[in-house]
Amino acid sequence: MTQTLHALLHSVGLPVPLGLADAVIGSITCDSRCVAPGSVFIGLPGGRVDGGSFWPKAVADGAAAALIGSAAAAAHPPKQSDAVVVVPDPVARWAGELAAAFWDYPSNRIGLIGVTGTNGKTTTTHLIEHLSSACGRQSALFGTLLNRWPGHSVTATHTTAVADRLQAQLAEASAAGAQLTAMEVSSHALDQHRVAGCRFSGAVFTNLTQDHLDYHETMASYFEAKARLFAPPLVTDHGAQFVVNVDDPWGRQLAERLGDRCWRSSLSTGSAHAELTMSDLVMGSSGVEGRLSSPLGEGSFHSPLLGRFNVMNLLQAVGVLLQQGLPLESLLKAISTFRGVPGRMERVVVDAKGNELPTVLVDYAHTPDGLSSALKACRPFAGGKLICVFGCGGDRDRGKRPQMAAIAAEIA
Repeated sequence: MTQTLHALLHSVGLPVPLGLADAVIGSITCDSRCVAPGSVFIGLPGGRVDGGSFWPKAVADGAAAALIGSAAAAAHPPKQSDAVVVVPDPVARWAGELAAAFWDYPSNRIGLIGVTGTNGKTTTTHLIEHLSSACGRQSALFGTLLNRWPGHSVTATHTTAVADRLQAQLAEASAAGAQLTAMEVSSHALDQHRVAGCRFSGAVFTNLTQDHLDYHETMASYFEAKARLFAPPLVTDHGAQFVVNVDDPWGRQLAERLGDRCWRSSLSTGSAHAELTMSDLVMGSSGVEGRLSSPLGEGSFHSPLLGRFNVMNLLQAVGVLLQQGLPLESLLKAISTFRGVPGRMERVVVDAKGNELPTVLVDYAHTPDGLSSALKACRPFAGGKLICVFGCGGDRDRGKRPQMAAIAAEIA
């Protein structure tokens, strides 16, 4: 696939500056250190340094063009003869759109499902991948722990990668035959336009509780960042369908916006306005069993997962896959073979005789709601003491720390 610079710029609606030479494009990169002859370099503004300030190095290293924002252009003014294109803010949007166009919009070919929310993204995306594969679909997964597709697996560096790398990986997944792809989509990724250029065929909203307020400042701002996943240009005005947790107050607000394009999921008894529900739930130390109801039918299931919150993860994963055309009977059968996600209510297996050792679980709970849900899931099965060891390191949202300490003291 050969792309020329002028055609690429025109394809995303950017004008070609007078005097900018046309060239065959070999790569798209947001990292000036990765520029090679024929690259398009996109300088992203950052919290400490504006990547656009590196345009002279990129051009010197052979970039066909450097795309920068107005601030970088003001700080380091290019001459008309320089291969520089000053683009409208936000610059990150153009990184995603250009990379997607360069790779011929891979998200259109891989059945991309986005999952966003404070808690539950990782388990839900792993469930979607597992259930889809069990139903015979070649599947891919992009998230906090790893990115994988048929024949390939690599440890992830971000929940959602920067746009140039993300689009390249989506293209690799498409070339490997992926037919359905589950992607964790963080609020940072949405706010920073890392998924620009993606077109989602389905999306899931898990919940919204306190987290990342060091970045978003208010819960309303945090919610609006998440809500971008469910609106154009990330989804088209028709075709895409959504699953939204209406047991969550922010989810109810989102569901009202989406109307009949979403299936509302609920574990509350007597929830007359939810399309996806569970009934006859029996939870124990070996997992959960019950009955799942949907607009496309109902049936019984058994899962080895622990905790009520995992029941919602199951419900939403099945719901969004039903919307993608997978059969309910096969999905319910496949639930029993999903053993969980590393670090998410994961049992620590100790080779020891007798029953003198306690049951040990490791969980990623990193928010007040997440910790509360994890401890409440353990409490019914704790024959004696329930001991909790947790921490909130780093310089991120400090407001949640005393809340989590109080939760641990109350439940454990």
